[in-house]
Amino acid sequence: MQLGFRRGLLGLALVALSTMAHVGSPDTFFVGNAGAYPVRIVVRLPGVIPGRAQVTVRITDDGAARDVQRVTMRAAQWNLGIDGAPPPEVAKAVPGDSALYAAELWFMTATSYQLFVSVDGPGGQGTAIVPVLALATSLRSMDRPLGLVLAALGVFLAVGMLTIVGAAVRESVLEPGIVPDRKRRRRGRAAVAATAIVVGLMLWGGSRWWTAEAESYRNFVLFRPFEAGAALRDDASRRVLTLEIHDPRWTGRPIATVRYNALMPDHGKLMHMFLVREPGLDAFAHLHPVARTAAGLAFDAEVPPLPQGRYRVYGDIVHESGYAQTLVATVDMPGAGAQAWERTDPDDSWFAGDAAPEAAVSRFAAADGPAIVWQRGTASIAEYEERTLTFAAQDAGGAPLALEPYMGMLAHVVIAREDGSVFAHLHPAGSISMAALQKFAGPSTHTGHMMPAQGDLSIPYAFPKAGHYRIWVQMKHAGRVITGAFDANVRPRT
Repeated sequence: MQLGFRRGLLGLALVALSTMAHVGSPDTFFVGNAGAYPVRIVVRLPGVIPGRAQVTVRITDDGAARDVQRVTMRAAQWNLGIDGAPPPEVAKAVPGDSALYAAELWFMTATSYQLFVSVDGPGGQGTAIVPVLALATSLRSMDRPLGLVLAALGVFLAVGMLTIVGAAVRESVLEPGIVPDRKRRRRGRAAVAATAIVVGLMLWGGSRWWTAEAESYRNFVLFRPFEAGAALRDDASRRVLTLEIHDPRWTGRPIATVRYNALMPDHGKLMHMFLVREPGLDAFAHLHPVARTAAGLAFDAEVPPLPQGRYRVYGDIVHESGYAQTLVATVDMPGAGAQAWERTDPDDSWFAGDAAPEAAVSRFAAADGPAIVWQRGTASIAEYEERTLTFAAQDAGGAPLALEPYMGMLAHVVIAREDGSVFAHLHPAGSISMAALQKFAGPSTHTGHMMPAQGDLSIPYAFPKAGHYRIWVQMKHAGRVITGAFDANVRPRT
């Protein structure tokens, strides 16, 4: 029974890992500024909560890196703020890389955190505030050798306790050299029997407590996304997709003091929905459904003329606590026929077709000229390896295109593994929710990502597992959303 229970917990852990916010990609990547110092911050979560996360801070400007005197960091729960945070942890410079600092931070509760990273130098102190989701995504099993050692020690202690009790009752009050009589020996045996019952009850109670703790961890700590389902219906000449939440934790009456409180818009939308056709990953849509009611239990979006097939549906939502999650469902899409498409939202977009093959420089050209170029570099991609994904928008002649903000960002990048176990929605600021960043750090933190610009865009990321991926890159030029698709193959770590 215990083995079955542990297997059940392991199964739930795997489900949690494959359906979390930024599906299967729990680490946090952030690019921004700590005062006068440009920084790139990566938070590698431990997988279990409580647990210690590995945090690295890279000063991305060589001149600024030489001036840095100290880097500190503090993690505060979303509802406590900096005053409720533990004392600052000093990050140490990584030997051999003067621009990189590292530290370990405890995350004690599975909730949304504000990570305060402060950099000191001649230009004063600057602080970057990074939203971090401290999610428990795994269960750690005990090593069998360690379990055997602890079991042997437990037997030794139990036998020792029985021996001590029996000896104490039988002969502790006798003078040295006197042999216990039959009555004392009988009392000693009775005391050993009574103590054995007590020890047995203690072991039974400990087992029950351990099981209750594991059950509590599974129900209240281990990440489980909201249960959701997708359904397609015809509404006159329109195809409408509904993504509906049916989970006991989300009743439409949120409690302000818990992480599952009211939803807030991210890039001005309550939900970002992505459709990915499986298994070919050859059709993609980025939609913005409208909530049917203020309760936020169901969201409707008109579907573009996507080709027939089965689609994975991902719905990104953000709570006012800064807690972001991705709802996951599937839907079977019939052929579009002659139905017209009226966008639910003016920022809705879609794409169907093959991707540019992976190369040191991959170029995806749209039919009417604009192109997106992925400057991957000559090095292959390895799982868990931090990389900078660099993209550029160009005209037919290879000249840079002036980019406009697309929902407040210069680019939206979506990454999906072919089996659906990894899904990530990224921006030039990293993997963080911009809604959570604005809530914690203020609206001004968003303006640097909204200005029209030319040239390359770089996005930090680390692919969490080996396999074949599809990358969709969306930029906006002259009022039009340009979508490029790229193949990526990620090798195992060596």
